[in-house]
Amino acid sequence: MKQRSRSRSPFPARHFPNLPGIAHQSFLMLAGILACVFVTYPAKSVAADASTTLAISIRTLSNPYQANYKVGAEAYGKSVGLPVDVLTTEANSEKGLTDIKSEVARRAGNVVFFIDPNQATDVVAIAKVLEQAKVYFVTWWNKPADVKVWDYPHWVAHVSFDGVAAGYYTANELFKTFKTPGQGKIIALQGLLANTPAQERFQGLQKALGENKGIQLVQWEAADWDRTKAYNDTKAMLVAHPDIDGVWCANDDMAMGAIQALNEAGLAKKVLVTGTDGIPEMFDAIKNGLAAATVMNDAKYQAGLGLAMALSAKQGKLDVAGQPQKYRQFEIPAVNVDRQNVEQVVHDYIDNTPQYDFSNFYARWSVAIP
Repeated sequence: MKQRSRSRSPFPARHFPNLPGIAHQSFLMLAGILACVFVTYPAKSVAADASTTLAISIRTLSNPYQANYKVGAEAYGKSVGLPVDVLTTEANSEKGLTDIKSEVARRAGNVVFFIDPNQATDVVAIAKVLEQAKVYFVTWWNKPADVKVWDYPHWVAHVSFDGVAAGYYTANELFKTFKTPGQGKIIALQGLLANTPAQERFQGLQKALGENKGIQLVQWEAADWDRTKAYNDTKAMLVAHPDIDGVWCANDDMAMGAIQALNEAGLAKKVLVTGTDGIPEMFDAIKNGLAAATVMNDAKYQAGLGLAMALSAKQGKLDVAGQPQKYRQFEIPAVNVDRQNVEQVVHDYIDNTPQYDFSNFYARWSVAIP
């Protein structure tokens, strides 16, 4: 079995201040009573039936990549005749956890989840809530390395793509666009620093820089996956570094913000960008000579697979405890996209939707996550 070792993240875990105490004990007692009344869980797992709800918890619907989670979830729901609920955190971890609790209570435990946590530090709290409720769920992308899925009977699987490989590939494609081979300056836009994919993609960039000593990363900013923040950060960095040769971005939405800033500075098509996710705008940017490359992560497949696995576990068709650990934490391959294959990728994933086969959950298994 092929296994890929992971280097330690270059970023510290995000710290949260302790919540202030509440002086009035009567208020605490009332809050506890209300919590017991409104957030109750079944004593045992509820068997799947025609009223089972498929739920997804994602960051936002304003990001095209995240919006495709909804498309994939609803397509899968239609195929099995079950309703789909879409919850969004809007980058607020507390809201994400509260909404998951409310969904479990509202559906009386008769629900399964596909979850893209807001950040890795959210995962343990989510897992404890769903384990208490005996609700099956699958997570994508974000999970602390020391947290193991097999320690939670109802956590069916954690699945991801190789973020280090994505960051490395897009960095090298960006370097190929420089006027002087092996020489140049870049700026970079990071995602949420507490996100596993953000950390891994940046590691990939650092790996590429380590192999190309003539290329300098002169500045980077964390734009939190946000297009508007990326636009503002790029504008500011261009003031300090007007002579850059490229912009490396941890996702496509931020890349679009960078392109806007480059266009206003008269640098569009002269200074190219890269990203990851594979949103339609990024494919257009590659075709129009504004971007060098991206990595296509199929969000529709992600949502469908996650829900299919969780539902199968709830139906008793998937023996979660009996699965080898390599099938509890694993990666599937992504699609590298540049000017050579962008038209084909658009045809396969944008103009059309592949016919997904969820009868074999591990058909695209590529490597175990240790």
